[in-house]
Amino acid sequence: MVQIPNTPTLVAEENVNHKRVKAQPLAQESAAMEHVAKAPPAPEPRYRGPALNEKSESSRKDRLPVTGEYFENDKGDRFIFRQKLGDGAMGHVFLSVFGGRTVAIKTEKYTTGMLPMEIKVLLNIKRQRGSHFCDIIDYGTIRREYNYMVISLLGKDLYRLRAEQPTRSFSLNTTTKIALETLEAIEELHTIGYLSRDVKPSNFAPGMREYGQHKTIFMFDFGLAKKFVDRENKKLKSRGEVGWRGTVRYGSLQAHKRLDLGRRDDIECWFYMLIEMYVGELPWRHMTDRALVGQAKLSIRNETRQVFFNRIPRQFETIMNMIDGYSFEIKPEYRHLKALITEIRMENKIPDRCKWDWQIEESQHSELTETTSVMSDLAILAEQGVTNYTDRAQENQ
Repeated sequence: MVQIPNTPTLVAEENVNHKRVKAQPLAQESAAMEHVAKAPPAPEPRYRGPALNEKSESSRKDRLPVTGEYFENDKGDRFIFRQKLGDGAMGHVFLSVFGGRTVAIKTEKYTTGMLPMEIKVLLNIKRQRGSHFCDIIDYGTIRREYNYMVISLLGKDLYRLRAEQPTRSFSLNTTTKIALETLEAIEELHTIGYLSRDVKPSNFAPGMREYGQHKTIFMFDFGLAKKFVDRENKKLKSRGEVGWRGTVRYGSLQAHKRLDLGRRDDIECWFYMLIEMYVGELPWRHMTDRALVGQAKLSIRNETRQVFFNRIPRQFETIMNMIDGYSFEIKPEYRHLKALITEIRMENKIPDRCKWDWQIEESQHSELTETTSVMSDLAILAEQGVTNYTDRAQENQ
């Protein structure tokens, strides 16, 4: 597993010489936090900075931060863990304030080592000015206790938003708008030479209305991402059988065969995601055995094909045929896929200006209130199926 100390280009200097002091909210922080509905007051006695320098190596804790703590980076910027937004299998996400703007801080234990890949991806995307990715504001490690990454804040992820709909599904308008936005995000990721290998609804979310980003769907969480080109930008060859990668519910047929994944596999995951959003569920939703899920995915291409495509626009069957025709090295036909989605909208006379299904009057709720989910991240993991977090050391061999 890649460790933070072995990737100095990714990690800011350790904060080892900061004094313990009580955190006093700045004026700009107070103004920004007024937008957070029902945010619990930050108890001053619980604020504390990084461990003191005199701690020995052996006594340092491999831990996650808690609400009320703060840290300062090497530039002297202070980030307070104001409120926990989510907790997943690998770490916590907190609400904070930076420069008068609400931000998210993603954290993991020091030895976990998943954040370096996410940081690599976001820094690469930032250089290419990608439009469907969070802005990375700061990153680093604190006293070998935890690693962190400060990013722009998003709304609820697409899995939560769908689960909160009365029918647990989206309209054709919202589904096709999501299809276009998320396909653009995947294409941007592929353009910089990375695969997601874990495309799923809970890794996409709309931006914040207060920053004028609510019409854009953002892609996040790149813990399983992998470069598919070398330093000379040449495509890497398939490594053959490498083990399972991804999330069972949305995993591609190649993933079920434990084979190396390519760009086509991200598109196949995208396809399953869209069907679930529109229909409300996939035929293998209640299956827990990975082999049975793989058989069900083969079945929709054969004996249950007619039933599967009976309730959805015919263009989706064309999309699946395109995906199945791609080899490992082939670049997906993003433009053709977008044209098929646009064709669905035109045939159904869907106006371009239709709102998302989850949009509500701003006078009723604030956008930040909507980030507080009715489902925990761990519940989503259980619902979607286990994600395999790759051992990075083995992956890079």
